[in-house]
Amino acid sequence: MALILGIDTGGTHTDAVALDSATGNVVAWHKTPTTHADLAVGISAAMDGLQGADRRQISLVTLSTTLATNAAIEGLGGRVCALLIGYDEAMLRRYGLTRRIHAAALEFIPGRHDVFGEERSPLDEDALRRAVERQRAQVDAFAVSSYLSVRNPEHELRTAEIVAELTDRPIVAGGAVGRSLDSVRRATTAVLNARLIPQIERLLTAIDRSVAQRSIAAPIMVVRGDGAVMPLAIAKARPVETLLSGPAASAIGAHRLTGRDAALVVDMGGTTTDVALLRDGRPKISDQGAAISDWRTAVRAADVRSFGIGGDSRILADPLDLSIGPQRVKPLSAAAAADPAVAESVARIDRDNVTHRLVPVWEFLTLNGAVDNAVRSAAEQDVCDALREGPLDVSTLAKRIGLADARLLNLRSLIARGLVRRIGLTPTDVLHARGEFQGFDVDSAVRACRIAARESRVDLEAFLSRTHEMVIRQLGEGVLRRAVAEFDHRASDADDRLGRFLLDRSLSRTHRRDPLDVRLEITDPIVALGAPAQAWLPKVARRLHAECQVPDLAGVASAVGAAASQVIEQVEFLLRPLYARSGVTGYVVHGPNERRRFASIAAARSYIEQTGPDLAQARALEAGVSQPRVTQTEHSWDAPSENPGEAGYLMETRFTFTGSGRPDA
Repeated sequence: MALILGIDTGGTHTDAVALDSATGNVVAWHKTPTTHADLAVGISAAMDGLQGADRRQISLVTLSTTLATNAAIEGLGGRVCALLIGYDEAMLRRYGLTRRIHAAALEFIPGRHDVFGEERSPLDEDALRRAVERQRAQVDAFAVSSYLSVRNPEHELRTAEIVAELTDRPIVAGGAVGRSLDSVRRATTAVLNARLIPQIERLLTAIDRSVAQRSIAAPIMVVRGDGAVMPLAIAKARPVETLLSGPAASAIGAHRLTGRDAALVVDMGGTTTDVALLRDGRPKISDQGAAISDWRTAVRAADVRSFGIGGDSRILADPLDLSIGPQRVKPLSAAAAADPAVAESVARIDRDNVTHRLVPVWEFLTLNGAVDNAVRSAAEQDVCDALREGPLDVSTLAKRIGLADARLLNLRSLIARGLVRRIGLTPTDVLHARGEFQGFDVDSAVRACRIAARESRVDLEAFLSRTHEMVIRQLGEGVLRRAVAEFDHRASDADDRLGRFLLDRSLSRTHRRDPLDVRLEITDPIVALGAPAQAWLPKVARRLHAECQVPDLAGVASAVGAAASQVIEQVEFLLRPLYARSGVTGYVVHGPNERRRFASIAAARSYIEQTGPDLAQARALEAGVSQPRVTQTEHSWDAPSENPGEAGYLMETRFTFTGSGRPDA
């Protein structure tokens, strides 16, 4: 029997399943905590926990992950300089588009192509070199995006060569990670890819090492955001393609576990909840590119709504406000169960009525693995030194490093770079305090909730009721907004007063109040997945008047989906006529890495129809499919003629060639 090993690494748990490659049945499964300090420890533990699965029979390893998605939502990642070639700086700043790119630094470099790929202004290599010299000591990576690189990538390619000459920092080209004409989306995608390289590199290195240490002689594939798999080497170069990897794998797993071809798949993890639409047994693909929080990318991915609430979402409370997420923290109940010193400190804070209106006094900080090689300021070094002996609550940490007030702690960079991690109050702790879950330290959870209740100027029961209700409403709102997106993406993101009233009233326990009854009903069944699914999502489904199914193995559905995924490699060519006053003067073909001119449309089509299938097949073969199936689609856009009855004018024809199949196991 040949086995496929599916692994899913999330922000909270790492799951492993062994799937019979012939029948698709799950032979064994195991769930273990994700070990952020060394991801290989958690991956190895998940693999070693597969009872009854013979490692010698593993012929393929597939990995899905939410780490890239979590990093985008939490604002984690390295510092990136964006080199923007041919962009209109004044226009970007006038309309606030520079903020959408999310780069630590922007450098605008002269150089330009037109929509036909003709060079209109040469790349200013001297300006480029000066920009790299200015930024190379300040950033962790460079991202380059040429305004029309999808029509001609030569400026991006030359820029990458120059950056490589001047620095050893990673360089990411926008045209290599996104084919959208939307120049801001391409630049954003390149920046995000560069930010993610160190974090995803850690994950991919960890799984490679864990597999090798167990003498598993099998190729390793990684699930992309569209649910297809890619080789490990490609994932290392283009980590941004793992955006929404976990949700896409979950949707495939939902189909495998329930047999449903159509459903709303709601996967609640530790950091995020992801809502995907299942159609014909596959996740529906977005035609806009992956959108995560305020990141708008050009990555082909499942049409998923991800929002920052999960079992480990950070709860903040004061007399004026209560918020949940999007940052992830380690639950206090879990930290106290693992470390008696944390439990003792929580008890002391509760007993001594420690308070601070502007700082969550129940929170702790802890080192997130080895930090010896990381670059830190003197203040950051003081924090790391103070935490070397173990977690400290924020008040104690401030005193330990000589600060008069915990508000003066500057932890943003340390947390964003993954060097320090918060321990705090979460929905998991609320469940413990309410008696609905008792997996960790119940007493510490109750104490932490009581401390937060005091800060909120309410009693414990009122605090627990309010936070519980807020989690349900945020989950319900995320599901409803994903459903609305099927009709209008803009409406799904709107937040006007009428829309807010209808959402709130529909999700409330008492949706009817004369003279109005507001009921927004989900017509698709909800398939609830993830470790916290059983605790929260059936309650959400009842508010939405929807059928809810929590399948067996719901907690490891992403690992099941990873093992069941297949290779899908797409190649696009664009054919466009060149118009002049005299008529059509020729045709231009824009391919993945080239631009060619032809005298006739027949010659252009012949080149595409010969090159496209071969390229799609070659990519599928490279991705591990021995006998890929290649399909072709084309779509033409014609402009109407000014004279009634006459044929229109061809503007462009887009050819898509797809090589697909199961990776060889």
